[in-house]
Amino acid sequence: CETVSATPEGQGFCQAGFSADIVKNKRVVVGGPGSFYWQGQLISDDISEVLGRLTKELTTKYSNQMATKSASAQYDDSYLGYSVAVGDFNNDGVDDYVTGVPRGEKALGYVNIFNGQNMASTVNFTGLQMAAYFGNAVAATDINSDGKLDLLVGAPLFMERGSDGKLREVGQVYIYLSSGGFSFQPPLKLTGSEIYSRFGSSITSLGDLDGDGFNDVAVSAPYGGSSRQGLVYIYNGRAGGPDSQPSQVLKGKWASTSLPPSFGYAMHGAMDIDQNGYPDLLVGVFGADKAVLYRARPVISVNSTLDITPQILSLEDKSCTLPGMSTTVSCFMVKYCLKASGKGAPSTLNFQVDLTLDRLKQKGAIKRVLFLHNSLSQYTKFMRVTNGGSQSCEELQAYLIDESEFRDKITPISIFMEFSLDYASAADKSGLQPILDQSNPANVIKQAHILLDCGDDNICKPDLRLDVISDQKQIYIGDDNPLTLEVTAENRGEGAYEAELSIIIPPQADFIGVVRNSKTLSRLSCAYKRENQTRVVCDLGNPMKGGTKIVAGLRFSVHQLSEQDTSVKFDLQILSSNQYNNSSNLVTVVTKLAVLAKVEIRGASAPEQVFLPIANWQPKENPVVEDDIGPLVQHIYELRNKGPSAFSKAMLDVEWPYRYNNGSLLYITKYEVDGAMNCSTDIEINPLNVTNPMYWNKNTTISGGDRPEGRARSHVHRRDLQEQRAEEGDMLTLDCEKAQCLKIKCQVGRLERGQSAILFIYSRLAVSTFLQADVQNHSYVVKSSASFSVIEMPYKNLPFDLPVNSTSASLSVVWVNSELIQPAPIWVVVVAVLAGLLLLALLIFIMYKLGFFKRVRPPQEDGTEKEQLQPQENGDKNTE
Repeated sequence: CETVSATPEGQGFCQAGFSADIVKNKRVVVGGPGSFYWQGQLISDDISEVLGRLTKELTTKYSNQMATKSASAQYDDSYLGYSVAVGDFNNDGVDDYVTGVPRGEKALGYVNIFNGQNMASTVNFTGLQMAAYFGNAVAATDINSDGKLDLLVGAPLFMERGSDGKLREVGQVYIYLSSGGFSFQPPLKLTGSEIYSRFGSSITSLGDLDGDGFNDVAVSAPYGGSSRQGLVYIYNGRAGGPDSQPSQVLKGKWASTSLPPSFGYAMHGAMDIDQNGYPDLLVGVFGADKAVLYRARPVISVNSTLDITPQILSLEDKSCTLPGMSTTVSCFMVKYCLKASGKGAPSTLNFQVDLTLDRLKQKGAIKRVLFLHNSLSQYTKFMRVTNGGSQSCEELQAYLIDESEFRDKITPISIFMEFSLDYASAADKSGLQPILDQSNPANVIKQAHILLDCGDDNICKPDLRLDVISDQKQIYIGDDNPLTLEVTAENRGEGAYEAELSIIIPPQADFIGVVRNSKTLSRLSCAYKRENQTRVVCDLGNPMKGGTKIVAGLRFSVHQLSEQDTSVKFDLQILSSNQYNNSSNLVTVVTKLAVLAKVEIRGASAPEQVFLPIANWQPKENPVVEDDIGPLVQHIYELRNKGPSAFSKAMLDVEWPYRYNNGSLLYITKYEVDGAMNCSTDIEINPLNVTNPMYWNKNTTISGGDRPEGRARSHVHRRDLQEQRAEEGDMLTLDCEKAQCLKIKCQVGRLERGQSAILFIYSRLAVSTFLQADVQNHSYVVKSSASFSVIEMPYKNLPFDLPVNSTSASLSVVWVNSELIQPAPIWVVVVAVLAGLLLLALLIFIMYKLGFFKRVRPPQEDGTEKEQLQPQENGDKNTE
């Protein structure tokens, strides 16, 4: 920029050297983003001429200089030369120049490639997002190893929309793979993962770090990391472009007191500074005023092999003996080998090799194979391998445990070998440790199989069939609902290993057990398994041989039914561990649900009969207590749900005969309920407000003879009653057709199976009505009636019938002739008592004379000595 035009319009604010690179033909290229009102400029000079003409003068002209020219004013503030890179894109032997213009194209940014021979613009890549600073960094390298130079462009202010719909600044790197010459494919993209980290601020080629033949690259995020100290991402090259995920992330560890550390603000790679044969990386820490050297670690490639002989293990071929025992087992050989090579690594490498038998079996499961020398499933060996030398190998014997100790014969027996390098012993004098080639796995897996009775291919292909019959077509909600599924399981093919019948049971059901009281049914072993779904699993054999047919009965209880259920479903299937045809057809048994509520109503009268007239009872014009009206009559109605289903709501209607012949009939004093029932009447209850005699005032007096006489008059001999009824003819029924009735309406709530609701109606028989001239001397049947109807069931999704029924309760009012029930005169009673006593005395006297009251004792022998038993003292002994 040392020219005569030292003004803003010219090169006065050129800022030459803001970016720079060295060209292989001994030229230097620098960017001057401040030239021409910050249009920017790219300048290339011969290095020897620049060094040979160093001067303190403000202006110096170079004869071999190439530079871009000033453009029109629309290109002002574009910053051409903000970043530069060089490379021979068209294979003409001359390096071409790449420069980023991050504010060009109306802030979209673009990258320009200039021909290295004449500084002519050849290719222009334009950014896709405004203000993303596309072109902030550029790098050229053959990342896919196709012999053509590719281009990487950074846009550190790129923003993407997150899952919440908000934009976030993450940064992005574009990879343009070359198609030859100055032609490129649509870009691949690497996107940053941290906001405001400025991912893509600097990009550099690293060369082939891991020796896989592909160049690798480093991308910096100078404000990344938890403490914003900066990150550098290492991406390995591949045939299709760089990996989408970094193979390594370098973290900044240098703090700054004033500025952000900006680890990765500038980088340069592809130089072998320590001369160990691997390219190293320099990272600038701008804020901490440091440059950090990362030395590439030597890469060791390991070739590992694992062999099993034989790979088919026979349970019958027991050719080995367990150490220290006489037990013979089936055994096989395990051979493993390692071969290693690495440039810059020591001549001898130490590895740790770990072998695991039957690795697919989880921890705690039974291992089917063990090492013969220690009866363990794991083995560790430390091996020394010559760098670049031949394979190092070892052989071990392993054996198959007895088949009675395991069930799984189908799953392959996996032998797993894993190796790791002793990094400390392989470090160089400076402590730099090598690393294993990450492109090769550090483990090997081989498989062996147990010999099965499955033909020459050792592959069993069963033909499993399943048929299921249910003994219930429908079950009632609320019932105990035992249900039996008769299962027929059959195998028409080759052996099915670990065969089991799997039954996915609904949450409303419980497994009771296997039906064992039938000679035609097999006795299976079944158990619960609770995984994602509740299952019952029944063992069918290991193996379930071809031609096997099993018929069994499985019993379930379905009782946890909800009001929304319409059916219960059982899914049944035979499962095995075979690789092919390992399951039968899926059988789904659906049993429909039904609603059945058997509701009965019962009525009773207590007492069932009342006899009139009542002795010494006189009607009162203004009754005070209930007895003033007449005897107690109680009718009881019980509504009982015998199930099995419940009902939600029912109505109970009672018709009660309360007036007859212009007088009261059954005068209700109160009613009570027991259970979920609420009642009301259409007429006032107990309008006279009479009280129960149990709660009379103590000052109230009743003749002592009234009640006994009344009680005596209401009882007559049955023979007399029958004669009386025969004389009077049929009894007249007083129901709602003959008498005036009141209505008691009751709403009954939910009743489950076995629950009931009871209505108690307390009344008094209006005796005064039956003493009327046109009513007395007749017998009557006073009848109340009750009917119910269920009006609501709790089952919304099932059809049902609403139960209805009715009943009645009857009281017989019997009129008896007064002559039949006149009390006996007192003198008759006295004479009868005296006669009875005289007869009793005469009988006692006769029995006395006959010796009835003398005691008969057994005879005793003479000379018998009467002794009294005495307790024996402690220590006394019988001396006789």
